Amino acid sequence: MKPRINRLTSQVERTESLFNNILRRKREGIQKSLIRPLYVEALKSLFLVIVLLVDTLIPLEIFRDLPGTLNIIFALITLVIFLYIEIYIYNLLWGKKGRWSLEKYKKKSEKSEEDTN
Repeated sequence: MKPRINRLTSQVERTESLFNNILRRKREGIQKSLIRPLYVEALKSLFLVIVLLVDTLIPLEIFRDLPGTLNIIFALITLVIFLYIEIYIYNLLWGKKGRWSLEKYKKKSEKSEEDTN
C-alpha cells in the first residue's frame, strides 16, 4: 500500500529541493570564481559597483533637471544607452570570448595539470 503524502510533506520536499538547488548553484559559483585570479574578481566587482552608480545617478539627474515629460523619456533613453555600453564592455572583458573569460582560465589550468603529470 502506498503511503499517503499530505500537502505539508510535499511542500517541505519542494522547499528542501529549492534550498539544495540554491546551495549547489552557490557552491558552483564560488568554485568558478576561484579559477580566476583575485585581481580579476576585484575588478569585476568594482566594475559592477561603478555600473550601479552610473545607472542610478545620471538618469536621476537628467530626470531632475529637465522639465515636463521630457525628463522621463530622456532618462530612460540614457539608461538604455548606458546599459548597452556596459553590457558590451562586460562581454569584452568577462564574456565567453572575453579577455578574462572563465574558459581561458579553465584551459590554462588544464594545461598546467597536464604539464605536471
